[in-house]
Amino acid sequence: MNSIPVDEPALSAEQERVLDRALLQALRAPPLPDGFRSGLLSAVRRDAASGLESRKRALELEYTQALQRLQRGHIRLQRDTLALILVIAFSAGACANLALPWLQRVLGIDPAVTLSMLALVIGLAAGASVWLDRFARPGWLFGADQ
Repeated sequence: MNSIPVDEPALSAEQERVLDRALLQALRAPPLPDGFRSGLLSAVRRDAASGLESRKRALELEYTQALQRLQRGHIRLQRDTLALILVIAFSAGACANLALPWLQRVLGIDPAVTLSMLALVIGLAAGASVWLDRFARPGWLFGADQ
């Protein structure tokens, strides 16, 4: 393999002109057919247009897939929220069923008052956890430790 030594000086302007003339005489370019340049330009335009269309189709497909993933995630979030609400409601009912007789014995008050107090405490705790989450603090009540 031939390599050009790095320490040799570049060709002078006159040497470059002589070399260019010799190359032009040795390597003649073949004649181009009529309409070559216009055909080349139209092919470049077609390629650019088809490239643009294919990129547009790819972006539309990607957008559709991302939207579907987002909608599936939203549906999953709604389902999980509904399940959480049902679990909390049944748990609150079970706790109230267990706690009401004990509260009536300890406090000695009417069952209707005890039930409404228990519902108030559960509602306040749920509301407080929502507001804590809105203020970007970890939610401690429903396990939203994000």
